[in-house]
Amino acid sequence: MHKRILSSSCLVGALLTTACESPSTPPPSPTVAETPAPREVHDTAAGLTVTNCRMLTTAGTSASGDDGAGSVAANTQDDDTGTRWSGPGKGAWLTMDLGTSQSIAGAAIAWHQGDTRQNHFILSTSEDGTTFTQAYAADSTLTTAAQTYRFTARKARYLRVTVNGNTVNDWASITESRVCADDATPSPTVPTTDSGAALPRLPYLQSVGPTSALVAFRTGVSCTPFVRFGEGSDISRTATATVAGWRHAVKLDGLLPGRTYSYVVEACGSVAGVRQFKTATGPETTRVRFTAMGDFGTGGTAQSQVLKLLAQPSRAGEFLLALGDNAYESGTEADFQDHMFKPMAALLRATPIFPAPGNHEYVTNQGQPYLDNFYLPANNPEKSERYYSFDWGPVHFASLDSNCVIGLATSDRCTLAAQKSWLAQDLAATKRPWKVVFFHHPTWSSGEHGSQLKMRREFAPLFEQYGVDLVLTGHDHNYERSKPMKGDAVAASGTRGIVYMVVGSGGASLRAFPGSQPSWTAFRDNTNAGYLDVTVDGGTLSAKFITPSGTVRDSLTLTKTLPAAAPQTSGVSAMSMETPPGPVDDPTRQPAYMRPRAPVPPADTLESVADAPEPPDTVVRELK
Repeated sequence: MHKRILSSSCLVGALLTTACESPSTPPPSPTVAETPAPREVHDTAAGLTVTNCRMLTTAGTSASGDDGAGSVAANTQDDDTGTRWSGPGKGAWLTMDLGTSQSIAGAAIAWHQGDTRQNHFILSTSEDGTTFTQAYAADSTLTTAAQTYRFTARKARYLRVTVNGNTVNDWASITESRVCADDATPSPTVPTTDSGAALPRLPYLQSVGPTSALVAFRTGVSCTPFVRFGEGSDISRTATATVAGWRHAVKLDGLLPGRTYSYVVEACGSVAGVRQFKTATGPETTRVRFTAMGDFGTGGTAQSQVLKLLAQPSRAGEFLLALGDNAYESGTEADFQDHMFKPMAALLRATPIFPAPGNHEYVTNQGQPYLDNFYLPANNPEKSERYYSFDWGPVHFASLDSNCVIGLATSDRCTLAAQKSWLAQDLAATKRPWKVVFFHHPTWSSGEHGSQLKMRREFAPLFEQYGVDLVLTGHDHNYERSKPMKGDAVAASGTRGIVYMVVGSGGASLRAFPGSQPSWTAFRDNTNAGYLDVTVDGGTLSAKFITPSGTVRDSLTLTKTLPAAAPQTSGVSAMSMETPPGPVDDPTRQPAYMRPRAPVPPADTLESVADAPEPPDTVVRELK
């Protein structure tokens, strides 16, 4: 697969470390030494050129240490790009003292050898020079020119640059640095409505993490678009696509965990009016609310009824888990456009979606259009996006590809052994107190398909071993909740079991249950479409099955005793949210998916959402 992520022109992603810092002693010297500073006089050295920064006068500078060869902190203020400060070790810091408390809104930094290495850095502010509060974090771009990093204005006397190494060694090395004042220029006007030619695919949020997010969309002509964004209602920062084309995924970097951000897409004369989203929260956050549903991608009546409810304020939660069969009938490019992205456009502009592939996605080239349309965390060894995990607040989520397990994938795409090995390591590594796994084919179901026995045999022991709390699936077009299960039966009284839920009720035609309700089923419903609303708050997980009328048809409460020791307040997810490059179109030739075609009719009948037979030895009917 060939994907290209279009990143910010001046902001590259980095993980945030701590919410505040305090002065530190000079770190030990690294094994790789920085080249000593030249000792000759720089009569012809260039001065500092800065854009987008009204520079404040620095009263003094200090640093955690230097190279002992003349590369001292004061060199960063001499307007001479031939001198520098160089400090050893990850965590080396440079502090600029303004002398008095002033309103500051950023920093301009020229990095030594900035064209050959990217520096991992944090900007922090302080009033007293002792307690520093993080304001910004990112990686530098590859240039020796001064780069301006702006953040929300705040009063402070000190600004500190902490450098956590670079892509070559563990040294910090800055030629010039300045503190930027709060710009008196009015913020850009925030467009509230779409204008210009309508985008053929409106923005949708992908791989939203604690410090970065992707805004994906498509344009009607080939161009190089950009996204204006910022915290709260601010949109003064800009992320620009680096490649022209029709298909875009622009990365927003340097974000903070659990904050609300606004964004506006400007592309080829089209403007997508402002929308907001929330970044993922860190491990110190004890509460999260999300929604889940499967089998919704029909473009039909039931789907629209569910989406109408989710469109109401506060209904959608912080993000949506999609449990497969996201684009009927066959998971083609046209199916995704007409049955998912068009009807769900309003929802996906403000609500990040984390999907799992269904069997209908696998009808077309083993799910390749699914992979081409989503930009998902690639943190499995194959970096395939077919299965992945992410963290949000107190919960660790793992998305599996059950198609791979039941034989719909060839070994070059996905193998059972690799997915099992990855999941065991993934679940063992997480420190989040709650664990949720989601995929398409249900391990426990009394619906038309029955229980997917191979998924149960291969994965339920791992779920039990590593303390998974809830398993969410689709495939059967109904809602069903099991009792707490262990092995092949209801968990004995006093023992821990796992609740398995089928939420295949997001829009596809509902199906009759083939038999009476089995004893292991706690609740089931095949007459109402709907979605699952889940809230985790401390030691309690509560879930509600909600119909388009807003009626709560079923509810579940799980409780557990959380560890007494709270997790460290780093605000950073340990899971990689990096996404592999996406499909790249020839910018001079209109791609096939942009050519005029007839709309795909809604998949609004039992026949249009029918499934191909599954291997008979993998399914079991459990009606007792």
